[in-house]
Amino acid sequence: MATTLPWGEQLTVLCELGFIVREFTLDSSTLDGDDVLDGTLEGVDISEYAQNLTINRGRSDEFSAFRAGSAGVALVNNDRRFDPINEASPYWDATENKSGVTPRRKLTVTSGSTTLFTGQLTDIDVDYDYNLSTVTFQAADEFALLATTAIGTDVTPTSQLSGARVTAILDRAEVNYPAATRSIDAGTATLGTQVIAANTNALAYLQTVAATEQGLFFAAADGTLTFTDRLTTQFATSVATFTDAGAGIPYRTITTRYGQEFTYNRVQVTREGGTPQAADDAASQTEYGISTLALDNLLFADDSQSATLANTLVELYAYPEYRFTDLTIALHALSDANRNLVNGIEIGDIVTVERTFATGSPASVSQQYAIDGIQHRIGVNSHDVVLRLATAQIVYQFVLDDATYGTLDTDNALAA
Repeated sequence: MATTLPWGEQLTVLCELGFIVREFTLDSSTLDGDDVLDGTLEGVDISEYAQNLTINRGRSDEFSAFRAGSAGVALVNNDRRFDPINEASPYWDATENKSGVTPRRKLTVTSGSTTLFTGQLTDIDVDYDYNLSTVTFQAADEFALLATTAIGTDVTPTSQLSGARVTAILDRAEVNYPAATRSIDAGTATLGTQVIAANTNALAYLQTVAATEQGLFFAAADGTLTFTDRLTTQFATSVATFTDAGAGIPYRTITTRYGQEFTYNRVQVTREGGTPQAADDAASQTEYGISTLALDNLLFADDSQSATLANTLVELYAYPEYRFTDLTIALHALSDANRNLVNGIEIGDIVTVERTFATGSPASVSQQYAIDGIQHRIGVNSHDVVLRLATAQIVYQFVLDDATYGTLDTDNALAA
């Protein structure tokens, strides 16, 4: 059963340990009963043995590809139940004469009814201190499995939207990604017919599709493989407000960035088989010198889309921007409602961050950001969440006759 932490949060760690059960057996099983043809692995609740838990999902910045999400769970193992060589373990499969504590078993972490992580075991590390023992389960989400698949033969795709390209790759026999655990947007970028060479890594190619679209490609907390197009974030609304004063969800620490590392006043975009398309901000180049962002080997169908992307990015990154980057929330100090809200925040969601100042002007700032990464650090006395923030280009749907949203400008746009 779930473990109730001191602040009232109910944490559940389920892992498919042991051996296959409910296998359909002739002359024993009942038609339309609980048994299934190949049997099933059932999740074992190991919450009571968990000492601490960390979860990391997302990417380091908005120009990087998303990495496989990971989880680490430290477990009490004094009775050696999680030791893969212990034949007396409750998870030892006597029929197969092997341990049911093994890699590639599903691991799920939930807080109440909200899933924080879904993945598969990758490493099982056993430590002994005299008669005391701990085991650390390391797990990775579905990106880790997708990274081991490759395109089998040379493929010449049709010209299609980015979402259709993602679906086509996932549907290939050598990839065979389950359709039931996907959420794929249609996409806005039209991709070309560039040949996909045999042995191309499937994950690396799909990340190139996402870079071309300037969308997001990641495994959600519940394990759903997710591809969002560039408009999903642009037309999104804020799901939560974090503040150091007044109404909203309180945060503990916040970090900022203001420098040249994401200042690009020349952006050059080149599609595979195309001609480089560059966009420049002359005023920024005069003030700060030329700093170039080069995006190569994208998959656009024509150079005009490369030029459009170059112009879009130079508008966003031509000048240094004072921005918040990492927000730490002490989840154990929140109300149940706010704790559930924070636990439910997903990559790509939009949040509002407010900061007040005791001196100087302005007295406060408020800005919307997209979530680029999520980290959970859970121990016996605390649950901290770190949200990694990314620049969000928010636009609002054009509304006729509305005083605010009825004007076509840089903030209002027709929904696509």
